[in-house]
Amino acid sequence: MKYQKIIDILSKIESLTSVPFIVILRNSMINVVPIIVVGSFFLLFFVFCKQYGIQASYVEFFRKLYLVSMGIVSIYLAFCIGYNFAVFYGKDGVIYALVSSVCFIVCCAIYEDWNKLSVFQFISLLGVKNMFSCIIISFISCYIFNRLQIRVLNDSSIPRYVLNSLNSIIPFLITLLVVAFISNFMKLNEFLKMVLLPFENFGDNILVVWITNIFLHLTNFLGIHGISLVNSIFLSLWQKYLVINAEMIISGKEATYITAYPFFQWFIWIGGAGSTLGLNILLLFSRSSYLRTIARGAIVPSLFNINEPLLFGIPIILNPYFLVPFMIVPLILGTISFVAFSLNLVGKVYVEAPWMLPSPIGAFLATTDYRAIILNLFNIIISALIYLPFVIAYEKSLQKNDKTHT
Repeated sequence: MKYQKIIDILSKIESLTSVPFIVILRNSMINVVPIIVVGSFFLLFFVFCKQYGIQASYVEFFRKLYLVSMGIVSIYLAFCIGYNFAVFYGKDGVIYALVSSVCFIVCCAIYEDWNKLSVFQFISLLGVKNMFSCIIISFISCYIFNRLQIRVLNDSSIPRYVLNSLNSIIPFLITLLVVAFISNFMKLNEFLKMVLLPFENFGDNILVVWITNIFLHLTNFLGIHGISLVNSIFLSLWQKYLVINAEMIISGKEATYITAYPFFQWFIWIGGAGSTLGLNILLLFSRSSYLRTIARGAIVPSLFNINEPLLFGIPIILNPYFLVPFMIVPLILGTISFVAFSLNLVGKVYVEAPWMLPSPIGAFLATTDYRAIILNLFNIIISALIYLPFVIAYEKSLQKNDKTHT
């Protein structure tokens, strides 16, 4: 097959998504997305109430809701990592989730001066500032706990969930003491933050935007679900940028990072992978009755960022006529958008708007900046213009094949 060698290579790369660490982390990040979305809406309500002078008590109400949801996202992530670690290895999910959560809290707070620690400062320890530390500490604590197979009771007459809880006491104690000792006397959390600091800005540059989109769209073109690997590597970083931006906004400052996750959703992947909403609109006026039929059936899903009808209906997958635009449109839109945000022509994203919203609405909610709508619509027009010559070439190919078979 024409693309078989490339498919084989990328399939081997995609197999990395089955590595336990990546599987557990990916699933855990997906688990906390609802909390991030809900917290984003609380932040959105806070901003609107503050901007339009609504009663101060409502402003404070939504601020507190944000702080106890999205504001302490790392503790929720620790819980999910523990749970997914247990599920992956066939253990008791609740117990591992508790071990992971408690060890993370201990690691962050054990060496702090509690007499000087305010409630807000304690909450911030469990927030995005310690997200990377949370990931490492959660995996370390679950690994230690899993290795300590100490079973004191084996009475089959005792209910299984009771037996698991009782048998977890000694391993839990040892795990917690190890983590607490290292954290208190060696300041593990501070050490991890120092080591990981150089990576903090790694994902917020145009080079990463290009690399991730090249890999994502090449794998998608070949029918491989590359988003799984991309998200496994970058999702935790991009979501961290989002929460940091949200914290900056709620503190009355300007958002910092460009490539928080909604940046990709609302300004690059418009209509789905390949930025195909512009293509879909274009095909509604195609000279080919076949392409018009596909476009009419796909336009509603495409408006809500579901483009499988186009990918497999045209098809785009393994179709040489669409390889070039499917690859270069996201790169061009990513470059345009990155420059626009870099020059502060559009306010940076800080809200996780649900991905199934129509893209101009999602772009506005993600930034609360009307200029985001203009950028989103401009990108749709640009994508359609780039796809146009390739659509014309494909139409001619279809017409030629129709004449050959008549």
